[in-house]
Amino acid sequence: MRAGEPDKDDLPPPGESLAGTVLRTLRGAGPPPATATTSRRWREAAGLAALIAAAPVLTITGAHVLAGRERAQADRLETALAPRVARQVASEQARDLLAPLVNSPTLAATLDTLARGLPKDASIVRAERGGDGALRLELRTPDPDALRGALRRVPTLAVLREIGQQRSDAAMIVSYRGQTE
Repeated sequence: MRAGEPDKDDLPPPGESLAGTVLRTLRGAGPPPATATTSRRWREAAGLAALIAAAPVLTITGAHVLAGRERAQADRLETALAPRVARQVASEQARDLLAPLVNSPTLAATLDTLARGLPKDASIVRAERGGDGALRLELRTPDPDALRGALRRVPTLAVLREIGQQRSDAAMIVSYRGQTE
């Protein structure tokens, strides 16, 4: 026994390598042969090389199988959720269609504003709000210029644009259209 060196009596004999254990298992259980022929060693080496080369191929094949399963699962989920997605899309479209009507003042509130802003000699012939939320008015007045000026002074009604005029008995009927907010 020397200082700094391990005792050789305490060390176990070297064991069999992992590759040797695998090859022995593939051949069948039994003790490793004491003398093996060279050709047999080459066959064992070739088999081990084939196992090593097969690992990436098996990994890639497994990945493709797993990806296929995930695609199939995604397709099943998409099919199962299609009605729910269709309802969501229909709901969003309905919300977009109703937004102008909900966000604009009611026709009654607009008529109140209009009544306060009209000249004394003007009157409402027709008022309607279309499906797109646009307001259409027909107003009777003896002086269309005074009516235009009165509507411009009311901020809510200043967005209305004149779209036509026609003569009626002793007055003019002026048509307006626009989005009031």
